[in-house]
Amino acid sequence: MNSTLNIYKKALEVAPMPVIMVAPDDHILFMNQAYCDFLGITQEYAIGRHVCEVIENSRMPLIMKTQKVEYADRHQYTNGKAKGKEIIVHRIPIVENGVTLGSFAILAFTSIADLTALAEKNKKIYAELDYYKSKILELQSSKYSLDNIIGDSKAICDLKDEIVKVASVKQTVLITGESGVGKELIAHSIHNCSDRHERMFVRVNCAAIPENLFESEFFGYVGGSFSGASKTGKIGKFELANNGTLFLDEIGEMPLFMQSKLLRTLQEKEITRVGGNETIPIDVRIVAATNRDLEKMVKEGKFREDLYYRINILNIKAPSLREHPEDIPELIDNILAELHQENGVAKSVSKEVYSVFKQYSWPGNVRELNNILSKMYFMSNGNEIISKDIPRHIRYGDHISSLSANEDGLDSAVQEMEKQMVLQTLRRTDGNLTKTAFELKISRPRLYRILDKIPKDELKNNLKRNVTV
Repeated sequence: MNSTLNIYKKALEVAPMPVIMVAPDDHILFMNQAYCDFLGITQEYAIGRHVCEVIENSRMPLIMKTQKVEYADRHQYTNGKAKGKEIIVHRIPIVENGVTLGSFAILAFTSIADLTALAEKNKKIYAELDYYKSKILELQSSKYSLDNIIGDSKAICDLKDEIVKVASVKQTVLITGESGVGKELIAHSIHNCSDRHERMFVRVNCAAIPENLFESEFFGYVGGSFSGASKTGKIGKFELANNGTLFLDEIGEMPLFMQSKLLRTLQEKEITRVGGNETIPIDVRIVAATNRDLEKMVKEGKFREDLYYRINILNIKAPSLREHPEDIPELIDNILAELHQENGVAKSVSKEVYSVFKQYSWPGNVRELNNILSKMYFMSNGNEIISKDIPRHIRYGDHISSLSANEDGLDSAVQEMEKQMVLQTLRRTDGNLTKTAFELKISRPRLYRILDKIPKDELKNNLKRNVTV
């Protein structure tokens, strides 16, 4: 017993903070050198004396009677070298089977000023930590919400309803649709409508990661696990997105070997860093997107069937722009507003531009619309974008790009092109022959000759009102 006590005394002697031990009869059993220095006394003087003889207003006798612990109590000395000093102390009675065997006390802070300084330091550290956390969250958080999905058509309203529904659950979502329809915008909106909106939104472009880096990018790695790896290691996208959303863009481009690892992660809800042995539990909501036909890829053996069914629990099909052309005017206005904000020049478009844009099929969808309108914004003269600013392939229709496939020769191809250009211009001018001839830069007699070659039924079906030839 004595040898054990001696070990404890030696350990407390070298402790950097002041420590005192008191017997049940209130006499000091032990006081380390740090406490003696603080009080300005020697150990020989202190040990064996009544604690209140050394520390006039000591509460040690009281806590042994009440057997109640006092943590972080504020105490001011009334005698000796320490008179007037305020400290923070922990007082702990030692009780066994209801019997008090003694007590000990540790001075956590020998100065209230030290405590205040530490509190200020901690406050500053936590403020900096919160700042950097917020900056990281800004970099990785979702930038878009439902408000950024422009349009009031039925197709867009239905899309927004679907987003709200799938956002309320945790299941994996697969977003499909043509290139340029805004699949990433939908993914951001799902995250922002979910209960994870304050957590990380991490985007991974599966088509942009080199095959040999897939595993380390997704799961991270331990320090020095492969050539060129950081000595401190790195966390992967799954850990980064923990408790948030991981957006797997262009998932159809993911190599097969990685598909099997992804499937296991989704099933087990845990990851292991490259080069490590520790399994790390994760809680990540997966939103995937692709413009490829995954069902066809499954049949061709290019995409795992089990992974396809695992990620395709909920499906959202993003509508192409030609499915909701009535939203084009609002999209145009929104794009022009953004260009105005970025460049400081306000521009509008003429009615003819709205009309032509609504007739075009937009194979590149909203992305193509944004690209074309941006070019017109920068290249146009004045503050209004007019029909002459429209690129030829859009102004004269999609048929021009396919004329080379005409099998009836050049003359027939030219006649077909003339007919289509006239019909599209007539639609744009609402059947006004004078405006049509002016836009096409041809005479009215030539326009009549072209119209004579167009069957009356076809002419009628392509125009809002009849044209008298």
